[in-house]
Amino acid sequence: MNYALPRTSTRTRTSVSPVMAVLLVWGFVASSASAAEPNADVVTFPLQVAIALEGGKPVCTAAWFAQQVSDANELYARSRVRFRVTKTREISEKFAALHTRADRDALAKLTEANVIDVFVVAALEDVDEPGRYRKGVAWTSRPEAARFLILSAVAPATVLAHELGHFFGNGHSAVPDNLMSYTRTGGRVFFDDSQVAKVNAFADQFLASGRLAEARSSLEARER
Repeated sequence: MNYALPRTSTRTRTSVSPVMAVLLVWGFVASSASAAEPNADVVTFPLQVAIALEGGKPVCTAAWFAQQVSDANELYARSRVRFRVTKTREISEKFAALHTRADRDALAKLTEANVIDVFVVAALEDVDEPGRYRKGVAWTSRPEAARFLILSAVAPATVLAHELGHFFGNGHSAVPDNLMSYTRTGGRVFFDDSQVAKVNAFADQFLASGRLAEARSSLEARER
């Protein structure tokens, strides 16, 4: 679906300690890293992160995921949306490699209400092109219709931001270096005005519906 990897790839992984505490602290810091415009109603959305184990160790480091969140907040700075990690956990090694739709759908039982669920796995095979591996996907499970994100542990910078773009209503773009494009030239990655407007509109919908009840607006915080 999004961001393809070559058919064969290698990855390195360092042991991590302690992933969970570092991510929670970084999630708070990164959500505040980009200053909003004065009086803007900035909404911070909660990310619940589930990291698969492989060989008894998490498939990604704390620094890796923290950078994904930081990159997302920088790219969303023109919008009213920010992100922070509110909960992290490790999940079974049986989820480390996802090859089929059924493998992805099995994650639905691990999702929770009121948050954006993000799963990090070692390998994410394309369900339409077996043998090809993806770096990330915004997935809707069947039959539950649970919506969540899956990242490969080899995903480069901005992949979390890209998949969040899908979560907030944006499709793919044909414009090189647009956040929602497959094509990178080495230039600055960006959102255009229409994409920012869509992110803001979806944020309003999420707040109004209560679907992401743990989201908090800056104006609400100032009123307390």
